[in-house]
Amino acid sequence: MGTAALALTTPSFAQDLVVAAADPVDSLKDRMCQQFVNGVREELPDVSLNFVQGEALGSAGSVMEQHVNGSVDIFCNELVWFADYVDDFQILGWGFTFRSPEHMVDFFESDLFDPLAQEAIDNGVRILAARPTQPRMLFSKDPVDSVDDIQDIKMRVPQLRAYLELWTALGTRPTQVSWSEVYLALNTGVVVAAEGPPSDAGKQDFHTAAPHVTRTDHLYSTVHISINESTWQSLSEDQQTTMGRIAEEATQWGMDQAQTELNSVLTEFEEEGATISDIDKEPFQNRVEDAVEQMESEGLWREGLWHDIQDL
Repeated sequence: MGTAALALTTPSFAQDLVVAAADPVDSLKDRMCQQFVNGVREELPDVSLNFVQGEALGSAGSVMEQHVNGSVDIFCNELVWFADYVDDFQILGWGFTFRSPEHMVDFFESDLFDPLAQEAIDNGVRILAARPTQPRMLFSKDPVDSVDDIQDIKMRVPQLRAYLELWTALGTRPTQVSWSEVYLALNTGVVVAAEGPPSDAGKQDFHTAAPHVTRTDHLYSTVHISINESTWQSLSEDQQTTMGRIAEEATQWGMDQAQTELNSVLTEFEEEGATISDIDKEPFQNRVEDAVEQMESEGLWREGLWHDIQDL
C-alpha cells in the first residue's frame, strides 16, 4: 500500500467537473486532455466539464494530491504521479525497464497491472486509460559521449523517488526542480542537465538552455486519464461506459501523435542550434540493472516486479 490514503467524498454536479492536465498549454498532455474534453462535451452534454489548463492549480504533484482528495475530478498527465499512492508505480520512473512502447502497452494490458489499478481505486482514483508516448532524452549544457560524462553533474529530476534513485545510480547529483522551472534552473546553473520527452521539453525550450540532446531513451513517458472514484460512482453506467471509451481514444491519440511528432521535433531542435547524439546505452543499462535488487529490498516497488516485466 502506498503512503497516502483517501476518505471518499461525494461531489455535487451543480458545479462543473474540474479537469486538469497541470502541463503547459499546447504540450502533448494538454492537447491529449483537450481531445478528451472535446469528446465528453460532444457525447455527454449532460456532464459539464471545466478544463483548467496550464499550471493554474499547481504542479503535477500538487494537482495529483487535489485529484486524490476530490477537488480535481479528472486528471490528464503522466501515470508515474500515482507513485506517491501506489508504490509499484515507481517502476515507471526506473530507467531501461521497458524495451519499447509496445512492451509498455503489454504491461498496461497484463495481469501485472491489475493490482496497481485496483490499489489506485482503493486510494480513491480510477485510471480510465493510459498509453506510452515518447522516449525521454538527456538535455545537457555539455556534450555527453558516455556514462562517465555525467558523473557528479547536477541533474534535474522531478519530485518522485524513482527518478531520484535512478539518476543517483547513474552517478549524477539529482536536484528536484518542478517542470515549469527547469529552463530557468538550466539557465542559472542550478542544474546543468535535465531529461524529458522531446515534444514537451521543446515547449519549455530545454534545447536552447541545454543544447546537447542525447538519445538515452531511458524511459517512456506516458499519458493517462483518471477520475476521482467518488465522481465516477456518481455517473450513470452509460456515462461511465462512454467516458471510458473516450478516455481510451484520447490516450491512443496521444500515443500516435507523440510518435508522429518525434522526428519533426528533433529536426526543429537541430535547426535551432541543438545537437542530437546517439550513445552506447549498455553501460547505462548495466548500472541501472545492478541497482534493481537494492531498490526492491528498500521497497521502492514489490520484489520481482522488474523481472516480471522483463518476461512479458
